[in-house]
Amino acid sequence: MNPETVDLDIAQAQRDLLADRWKAHVALFPHRHPDPSSLAHWELVTAIHNPRPRLSVEGFRGIGKTTYLEEAAIIKAVYREFRNMVIVGASYTRATDRIASIKREFEINDYLIQLFGDLRGDVWQDGKIVLKTGLCIQALGRDQSMVGIKHFDWRPDAAMLDDTEDPDEPRNDAERQATWDWFLKTFLPALDRPLESWVRVLGTRRGVGSIPERLERAHWPVKKIPIEHLDEDGKRKAAWPAKFPLDDIDRMKLDYIGDMHTWNQEYMCEPMSAADLIFKREMFRYEPRERTWEPVWCMIDPARTGGRRGASTGWAAWSWVKNRLYVWGADAHFLLPDEIVSLAFDLAERFDPIWIGVEKDGLAQFIEQPLRQEQVRRGLTIPVKPIAAISGTQGHGQTRFIQGLQPFFSNREVIFAQEFPALEAQLLSFPAGIRDAANALAYALTMRPAAPIYDGFTHEHVVEDIAISGGHPVFVAANATGAMTTAVLVQAFDGTIRILADWVMEGAPAERVADIAQAIATGPDSSRPVVVGGRGKSWEDMLKTAVPDRMLRRPAAAVWVVPQIHTDRHMNVGLMQAVRALPGEVRPGGTEVSGSMYLRDALSRQVRGLPAVEINPAARWTLRALAGGYTRSMVRGRLQDFAEEGPYRVLMEGLEAFMGMVRVGAAERKEDDEEQNFRYDERTGRRYVSAMPTRIRR
Repeated sequence: MNPETVDLDIAQAQRDLLADRWKAHVALFPHRHPDPSSLAHWELVTAIHNPRPRLSVEGFRGIGKTTYLEEAAIIKAVYREFRNMVIVGASYTRATDRIASIKREFEINDYLIQLFGDLRGDVWQDGKIVLKTGLCIQALGRDQSMVGIKHFDWRPDAAMLDDTEDPDEPRNDAERQATWDWFLKTFLPALDRPLESWVRVLGTRRGVGSIPERLERAHWPVKKIPIEHLDEDGKRKAAWPAKFPLDDIDRMKLDYIGDMHTWNQEYMCEPMSAADLIFKREMFRYEPRERTWEPVWCMIDPARTGGRRGASTGWAAWSWVKNRLYVWGADAHFLLPDEIVSLAFDLAERFDPIWIGVEKDGLAQFIEQPLRQEQVRRGLTIPVKPIAAISGTQGHGQTRFIQGLQPFFSNREVIFAQEFPALEAQLLSFPAGIRDAANALAYALTMRPAAPIYDGFTHEHVVEDIAISGGHPVFVAANATGAMTTAVLVQAFDGTIRILADWVMEGAPAERVADIAQAIATGPDSSRPVVVGGRGKSWEDMLKTAVPDRMLRRPAAAVWVVPQIHTDRHMNVGLMQAVRALPGEVRPGGTEVSGSMYLRDALSRQVRGLPAVEINPAARWTLRALAGGYTRSMVRGRLQDFAEEGPYRVLMEGLEAFMGMVRVGAAERKEDDEEQNFRYDERTGRRYVSAMPTRIRR
């Protein structure tokens, strides 16, 4: 090969690497990077070689920032971009380790030697090397005197500060202040040109007053590369997927659950110390317990993007018991939209919540329609409530929102029924890091019921295995809007009220009344004994009969009772018409005000030592309504006299109409009505008294 051609190739390669510093790192040092590099490494190299004189580089532990800075020192040396470089470490020994790595490349890197020759000079020591070109690279320990640091007449015109605070070295505020004083008063003034000399500071924030934190406050340019970040679509992205994929990051984070500020400093490049934490481990209070009667609220903070690598969906379940907040469940998952819908049904089954709140924006975007379809498919309505997102719940607005929990934690009024690793990790790292579960729990402050309509309800009103009492009439306290139909199966006799079952169904009465009637027919046994054996007999004839008349149980038709608004010719929604079309008996109830007074009094009374109101656990909507779902509305911070709109109001107004009827004694007329011969008009479904003789059913 022609030597001149070789020289031309070498010269061209030198020019190419000079023009493209990333290419220089890749070409000269492939043996130092066994794992595929990432865009984050390109950004790191670009920042290091930026022409600006000063730069503070913060990269997560393991990204290789020290490796790339050593390589940058070699590249700058072969292109003679400095004369005297100082490498500063947490100690002189640490600094000499960097010198040793640089020396080794000059000694064994064949391609480097091929392009630039053997550059080893006469001074080739542990703490100082001088190249054949006369350039000097030397080590310096943190806080060390700068006396004798000159090389010939050249003061340092380039410097690398590499982790001047050892992670294994405990340091107090005074010691950090002393290092900062050394940096300002000794190190910078010793440079050839303090404002123009090339200075790169690599470090991790370790406590208040660390060098990286102070440099940022002093408005030094800063390049930060956390281990993960969110892209423009809000999806999580790993900085170095080949070595630290998101799954590994999640597993690594588990080790720092009790010390999330360390995780955020070491891996997320976020300025935080233990003193900065809003929520601290000692604020967490644990009382292992199972929920019994406590009313529960749930909140889902849905991710705005789908997929396993999007933002996570946080949720929380809690109860307010006086001024204490009991947390029954909380977590954060990376869920697809259909999985968020499944989560809502899972929470409804596990906690039987009064409301499952969903941020209104997230509900409208991609959850609302699938959720409706799933309710229809399952034949089950769950108490989902759109919750308006707090203004500015991204960034500082969300920070203030979650921060509202801090007084309750500080006073130890938040009680965890068990450990919740995801929630605890987010609270301990707050205000940094992911906060979906914490944000969901913060809605406990805004979803807290203002004032329940009935405050006399207790767990003593819940009676297991309650059954229909034979011989007493059964009623269906129904109500409806144009889009919802509700019903409560209830009995009232001897001063007691038995609530046996209830239904809340989406859909107009014309669509849903028949479904409710079928559920009643196949549900609780409402039959009663009747005599079968002939027309009425005299006492003498009965004495002559050897075998007594047979007693059979036949279904007793329930009477439907509806609020008086449904009798209005123009304002009704077809509820009474739908009942008559079954056919069934329907009558208007009393006023809701009168019924509310009667129910409130009944909740505070006892009959024969037992609560006057007994509710079957199967009547879940009624239980939730009395436990806190049926509340007075809050408008612009003012408590209103009327109840909050929603399914609980529709259900309870139907029950109150029935109670109003009971109060005036209308329920007792049912037994008298049974003695009359009623028939139903086949066309209209209206009931009338027939003059035809009563048939005996056999």
